[in-house]
Amino acid sequence: MEGLTVQAWRKWGHDFLYVKDAAGQMLGCFDRNNGLLHVPDRSLRPAVVCALTPRLGDEFLSLGSPPPVGPSPEGSDLAGRAAGTGVAEQAARLSPGRVQRWVCRLLGLSTDATSWEVGARGERIVGRRLELLRRRGWEVLHSIPLASGADIDHLVIGPGGVFTVNTKHHARARIWVAGDRVMVNGRYQPYIRNSRHEAAAAARRLSAALGRAVEVRGVVAFVAPGSLTVREYPSDVLIATDGAIVRMLRRLPTVLSPDEVQAVFQVARRGEIWTRR
Repeated sequence: MEGLTVQAWRKWGHDFLYVKDAAGQMLGCFDRNNGLLHVPDRSLRPAVVCALTPRLGDEFLSLGSPPPVGPSPEGSDLAGRAAGTGVAEQAARLSPGRVQRWVCRLLGLSTDATSWEVGARGERIVGRRLELLRRRGWEVLHSIPLASGADIDHLVIGPGGVFTVNTKHHARARIWVAGDRVMVNGRYQPYIRNSRHEAAAAARRLSAALGRAVEVRGVVAFVAPGSLTVREYPSDVLIATDGAIVRMLRRLPTVLSPDEVQAVFQVARRGEIWTRR
């Protein structure tokens, strides 16, 4: 592939090399501090490696082999983590034996694992939707483990900004939203407050890791509701269904350049920034 250029970006202690095509489109990014290579389109990986080779030298690349990819020496790389991983693991821990599960299904009974299994399905649904954003210059992380033992369902980083997405799987339920108040089948749920706190916590960690202020907004994504009525939108938290979340995010005004998107993503993918107390 001809016409590729390599651009260095060094700020706030970070050292990235961006590979772009002749039109200026970002094809890949290499983090020189941690040896992490990110190429969204795997078919372009050989071309990206070829473009990086002269800049990195034999100590990083030998005979055209790719730079080391995977966990940072200080912690895990979250880029390959699947949606719903955290809640699925919790469901597995609580799940009864095979025979008991069969009996519960036969009798229509719930187990301690049921709500976690429903949550995992919802996160996988939203996760598949969010993955579509990668075609539009966005980056997506799923099931980010936190020091508290909880996790962030999804983190999306793109032209429209940085967002934590909290998935709520209420199939066929009646959802009613008025400002900070959310009612699910007539019962109040503190989803807006929780989403706001999650976004604020993510902003603090990303800002500290990147060395500059990173604004993060919360999103509550309802999966397969029977109805969603919004009388008044919250001032700082976005509301969407799983079917509309991608369209909503794509329509937001551009606030981050491709370089800024990659700078935040390369920091966000490092597991240790989220589990550090």
